[in-house]
Amino acid sequence: MTGERDLIDELSRIFGLPPPQVVCGIGDDAAVIAGQGGEYLLWTVDALIEKVHFDLTYMPLRQLGRKALAVNLSDIAAMGGKPRYALLALGWPPERDLFGALELARGMQEVAQETGVTVIGGDTVSSPGSLSMSLTVLGQVKKEELLRRDGAQIGELIYLTGPVGLAAAGLETLRRGLTLTETERTLLLQAFFDPQPQILAARVLARNHLATALIDLSDGVASDLFQICRRSNVGAVVESTLIPVPAPVAEVAAQIGKDPLELALKGGEDYLLLFTSPPDREKALYLHFSEAGLGTPICIGKIVRGNRVWLRRPEATQDISGMGFDHFRLKEL
Repeated sequence: MTGERDLIDELSRIFGLPPPQVVCGIGDDAAVIAGQGGEYLLWTVDALIEKVHFDLTYMPLRQLGRKALAVNLSDIAAMGGKPRYALLALGWPPERDLFGALELARGMQEVAQETGVTVIGGDTVSSPGSLSMSLTVLGQVKKEELLRRDGAQIGELIYLTGPVGLAAAGLETLRRGLTLTETERTLLLQAFFDPQPQILAARVLARNHLATALIDLSDGVASDLFQICRRSNVGAVVESTLIPVPAPVAEVAAQIGKDPLELALKGGEDYLLLFTSPPDREKALYLHFSEAGLGTPICIGKIVRGNRVWLRRPEATQDISGMGFDHFRLKEL
């Protein structure tokens, strides 16, 4: 085994096939269980570990609480669903003031109120040395509105719901103490600290049957698009000239000596939506997003035959399959 995806594949073999009422098990953004009255239940869980997912030297606890819940809600959105309830398992270092745990909870509650979610319980334990938490979120989606990773078809277009690389550039700004304008710094840090789960955009896609495959961007465009390709048994070509790289991302890339496209495609933690859609749905896609007050989706490429993700630049074509964050690789690709 060479990484996180291989580990997940092996775990899937160990746990075996789920019972018939499990519509979707291991391998997507959430598990899907058949409910009643044409509704499906969506379950997702995420662990967050200090020094792996966050660093309290530059992330306030209240902001951490906001982000922790938001990124879990993003998984429900990635199935086309509506998040309803959340459970929190909190491992708190005994040497730290317990009032900090309350500040963390206040941040979560802010996002819960903003999104109509209720935190209904959980568990608290001592965690010597570092803070850890695990959030479980329950959502719902109508059977006919469920979106998964495995529906992409050859010839379909690939879209993003916004520009990428802002969160990764924000993290680099914090780590390296980069010098930016106040406007640039504010934009980047907001993207990193306070991602907004794309619940409305996902519901527009699901209700109007505008997408065939959907994933949220947690590990980066290259990595997450590869997951859609793997599950759908297709390949993809991404056009470098179509990737929306904001000016502050390009500025950060210049200061740290990186290719702006690399930061945008591999950075992760944008928590936007990446989806595929048939070309003949393009007008309807733009219309429904406009009517919902959402920004215009950005087409970045096309689904093709094969099993790899290719980045087409003016000078060359590069295989970027799976590039991005992986918990169990020794270094990022």
